[in-house]
Amino acid sequence: MEKLAQYLERILYPVSRILNGVGSGVILGMVVLMTVNVILRYLFERPIKGTVELEEFMLVIVVFLGLSYAALEKRHVRIDFIVARFPKSAQAVINSITALLSAGLCLIMVWRCAIWAQNNWAHDSTSTLLQVPLSIFIYMTALGGALLFLVLLAECLHSLSELANSGKKSLILFAFLLLALLGSGWVLWLQEPSSNVLAIIAFVVLLVMLAFRMYISFAMMLVGFLGMSFLADINAGYHIMATVPYTITADYHLVVVPFFILMGHLCAAAGISRDIYNTAYKWVGHFRGGLSMGTVVGCAGFAAVSGDSMGTAAVMGAAALPEMKRYNYNDSLATGCVAAGGTLGILIPPSMGFIIYAIITDTSISKLFMAGILPGILLTLLFMLVIYIQIRLKATMAPRGPKVALKEKILSLKDTWAMILIFMLVIGGIYRGVFTPTEAGAIGATGALLIGLVKRQLSWQKLIKALLDTGRTVAMLFLLFIGAYVLGYFLAASEAPHQISDFIGNLPLPPHALLAAILMIYLLLGCVMNLLPAIIVTLPIFFPTILDLGFDPIWFGVIVVIIAEMGLITPPVGMNVFVIKGVAQDVNIGKIYLGIVPFLLAMMVSVVILAFFPKIALFLPNAMGH
Repeated sequence: MEKLAQYLERILYPVSRILNGVGSGVILGMVVLMTVNVILRYLFERPIKGTVELEEFMLVIVVFLGLSYAALEKRHVRIDFIVARFPKSAQAVINSITALLSAGLCLIMVWRCAIWAQNNWAHDSTSTLLQVPLSIFIYMTALGGALLFLVLLAECLHSLSELANSGKKSLILFAFLLLALLGSGWVLWLQEPSSNVLAIIAFVVLLVMLAFRMYISFAMMLVGFLGMSFLADINAGYHIMATVPYTITADYHLVVVPFFILMGHLCAAAGISRDIYNTAYKWVGHFRGGLSMGTVVGCAGFAAVSGDSMGTAAVMGAAALPEMKRYNYNDSLATGCVAAGGTLGILIPPSMGFIIYAIITDTSISKLFMAGILPGILLTLLFMLVIYIQIRLKATMAPRGPKVALKEKILSLKDTWAMILIFMLVIGGIYRGVFTPTEAGAIGATGALLIGLVKRQLSWQKLIKALLDTGRTVAMLFLLFIGAYVLGYFLAASEAPHQISDFIGNLPLPPHALLAAILMIYLLLGCVMNLLPAIIVTLPIFFPTILDLGFDPIWFGVIVVIIAEMGLITPPVGMNVFVIKGVAQDVNIGKIYLGIVPFLLAMMVSVVILAFFPKIALFLPNAMGH
């Protein structure tokens, strides 16, 4: 089995890489098409016919040509740290079961997508405006899923090979657990439980599968498919497995995702982050602790053109940590401020956190972007205050840096023009209603590309790398979206979210106490997994409750994103901490977590401030007037 798995991977890797390259190149085509359309519409009132449909079709190409490569590169998300603490034999058993389930679900998806594509071909179904046959792109969905299935099959063969080498006891345990799962499903099928009982069982199964290291997307897909099959019939489960992958991906509102991801990668490749850091360093570096304060300011500046937290932490960490080490900064303070500052990437717009929240809750992306600006500034100032307090308590943590002449400080401001231009272009265009957030993503990516070329910082190799990284990230996110929507259809059919909302709403507690309980759940989830997938899983459950309690959905979006930020730096699974550990390999991870604690307290303070003064988040969205 191991040899067969290796043979499969040797074939799949070059094929998947080429296909991901093709899909990544399509992203650039999407950007150019959208930018040209905006220019033609704004200046000449002659938009390109069928732009929306073309963008949707191209997004399908990007996602499904990238799925298998993202899997081979281990980009799809799962919770590792629980199973990693089990004995090797137990890991082999669990990995084999989850790998079989994932491959089986993927095969069902491919099978049903192919049948649906054939039906569309037979009925000559076409797009509304351009009359393009839909079956072409549904077949592409099946093709991308088939390649992903082969990758999962290879992974399954690896796991089964490890299981076979683990001894007879492991094989017996595997057979017992597999039979127990099948038997439990059969008993449940015969019992025909109520929707409430089924929803509770589904939630337990989801938690178990997540804890057992199953890919989060497939764990959601498993619960959604089986739940719908039990609730209605197997055909209902087949229907969502057939239709959701294509219909969710071919959605114009989701085109914004690759645009902003590409914009962040291009900004990093063009050296914008380094320029921002150097300017902040010259202005505040001579203060005691000024380098760490400058790093936070630099993170905030890069967040304004990035939208990604781990990317901000990685780029700013590479620029700032060597400087702080050179001036003998305390390791905990140095690494803590970069890890925490990186989290600003999903609060200060443009923000992937807000985009994901808007997609799941059907909330205005433009208003969420506006809502993040003032809280982002508030949190940046709180981070700087935390640094100042630490240094006042222990001056040896951070010495003073060299002084810089006023003239040099003023001249350094010219290096921030790229960041300011892109931010004003994107956010200013949205605020003034010149273009939509989706179009703003394309305009921002085009601006970053042109700036990189003007600065001569964006080589052909850097552009290719930015496109390939964008393609892998987009594929990973969209597989999560597909899983979330399959789960969401089951939850909607079971009416579980509304029943939970009614239950929570009827508790004899004030709304803010109930809100605190929900946020505490998110905080605990953030300790064991990347919180953005957790938000995708839980928002369909909690969001109706938030609305029933009378909280503003835009304000709640800001609160959720700040909590998600906290999840990125809380032990034992703090993704930003792992990023910083990769940059500062000589620093013990315990020291990094120790340095994080004061910044976590600052985040908690920001949540309390926003709870008592929600207008901080709502002032700019309300001022938009649309």
